[in-house]
Amino acid sequence: MDSYLGDELLVETNHELLRHLENCAACRTELAARRLLRARVRSAVKNSPEMQINSAFVSRLHINLRDVALRPSVWGKIKHGDFFNLRLLTTVAACLLIVSLFGMIWVKRAPLLSENPLAENNQSNQPAETPRPVESPFVRAVETAWHEVAQTAIGDHENCAIEFRLEEEPITLEQAAKKFGRFNKDLDKAVIKSIKKVPAEMPVDKIEFLEAHSCVFQGRRFAHIVLQYRNRVVSVLVTDTDLPDNDGETITNQSDGTMNVAGFRTAHHAVFVVSDLTGAENSIVAQTISPAVRRHIEKAEA
Repeated sequence: MDSYLGDELLVETNHELLRHLENCAACRTELAARRLLRARVRSAVKNSPEMQINSAFVSRLHINLRDVALRPSVWGKIKHGDFFNLRLLTTVAACLLIVSLFGMIWVKRAPLLSENPLAENNQSNQPAETPRPVESPFVRAVETAWHEVAQTAIGDHENCAIEFRLEEEPITLEQAAKKFGRFNKDLDKAVIKSIKKVPAEMPVDKIEFLEAHSCVFQGRRFAHIVLQYRNRVVSVLVTDTDLPDNDGETITNQSDGTMNVAGFRTAHHAVFVVSDLTGAENSIVAQTISPAVRRHIEKAEA
């Protein structure tokens, strides 16, 4: 909560906290109390004797600023003739002479440079530098938030599908649909349907359905479909998100060194496929289920 009050949270985390505060009166009360405490502490520090400016320092600063303000400017000194002495005139004349000499040398050299075809040829052969696109802070924030959600999905896969170490017992997708969103209802059926109708051109071995539920890992709830592909456990994980929808059917891939995760976003949800398959194999599973899962979620979002 202190990070929220200090505007230190990421966009994704900030939205999650706001959603939680809408439904939790206790947290709203705690947040109001902390905000009041911060204001009182700030006021107490600001008004404490130790934080007050020394009066002697204020007086000296006032005198110094007044002297600077009343000091004659350079133009004022010139206007009153203070600058027109022999030393100044000598210095100015020397500077003008040096500038004139450099100007004459440059004027004489310029035609020679322009008439030199070799120089022009060398310049024309130099490849033009293509400016690198500057990534906006918004794009970096979205990528960072997406990476964090993907890491949480990997953690859920490892602590639920591989070895159960969750603090909260999972519930059925039917129960989750009533409490946490319509997209949970029949999500497993959409996945099962997709793995039974694999396009002939896709090099996909048999994908088996194991189970489905809704679980929580590190405070984030996932609809969790557990599959098996080439004797490896594969998790399909769907969670709420306010990150912008990525373009079209784009599937992003990343790895933490042990697990590979492929994912895509809809208007309000993120979908991940997590496994210890190779990146290519994991991506094949994601491509197999993504059309049906995307249609199912977008229909629930409408």
